[in-house]
Amino acid sequence: MKNQKRTLILLCCQIMLFLFCFNIAELLASDVLRKTPKIPKESSLYRTIENAKSYIVKNQNKDGGWPLVPGEKSDVEITALAIWALTDAGWGTGSIVIRRGVRYLRNKQRKDGSWNNNTAHTIFALIALDNAKTDPDVQFNGLRWLKNAQNPSGSWGRKSKSPGHILYTAATLAGFKKLGFIQKHFEPILSGMEWLAEQNNFENLWNLPGGTQSDIFVTSWVLQGLLHSSKYDHIVYDLDEQMVWLKQFQNDDGGFGRFKGKPSDPEVTAAAIMALVAANDPLNTKRIAVAYLTKTQEPDGGFVSDTPIELKTPIANLQSTCFVLIAIYAKSDSDH
Repeated sequence: MKNQKRTLILLCCQIMLFLFCFNIAELLASDVLRKTPKIPKESSLYRTIENAKSYIVKNQNKDGGWPLVPGEKSDVEITALAIWALTDAGWGTGSIVIRRGVRYLRNKQRKDGSWNNNTAHTIFALIALDNAKTDPDVQFNGLRWLKNAQNPSGSWGRKSKSPGHILYTAATLAGFKKLGFIQKHFEPILSGMEWLAEQNNFENLWNLPGGTQSDIFVTSWVLQGLLHSSKYDHIVYDLDEQMVWLKQFQNDDGGFGRFKGKPSDPEVTAAAIMALVAANDPLNTKRIAVAYLTKTQEPDGGFVSDTPIELKTPIANLQSTCFVLIAIYAKSDSDH
């Protein structure tokens, strides 16, 4: 009788465990599993976030990837940004949307470990896969390629061993920080930061080669790359002067333009927000900039920008929309 009772209890426990695991698995596979944002649902920011997520999700192609402009063919960089944006915003890593995107990225990785032999595409793909908590072997091969693609100077170019480029180096370094690497544990970061810091112009700021005016967009990305502030880091740059300069050129509408006096642009503003967060800026600059973003969103949830170099005219696109969502959810070191 006692044995029968024990068997019955054990059976009940097994059933309860099965039901519990089944419910968890079902939730993880759901498209609607999200971290509940601490944002009032009636607020404009909440609506901006939800509309941006909907815009991204509804424009996923059948192959699992995302295009720069809705209806066009899938693109590795945009797919990586879409996964990064959705997962940062709390989209479930086990959802069909994310898994299809991950499969697309996995299939597009080259045998050498890169994506398109492009440093920006590769670091963004690694962030996406890390956020999606999947494919460590694919990530390892990508990291190995990035390490080997670095120039002796410490810089990264668009392609492996191509001439050093400020934006590609800055994006790579910012990506390493997002992945959790620090100077002490990953030597390429230190040499990359040293090279990047030396590319400043006469104003101690940054612009692209051939440019004559300090570039807010470029400087924002450089600041993200240089602001590694871990206590384990060998070098910590004093960039207060550059941060003051950046905030000085915030427009009256709260956004940032590419250059002094230029109209605000959502993707430039997103880059500036990410720099402000990286610097642990104590002021309310980010909040004001985010308020600008809530006012410039298109009715379909996208954002118009002329920052993507592939666009001939400013139109709503997935790249800018993804960066806006990433910026809204950007976290400082203290947040982490």
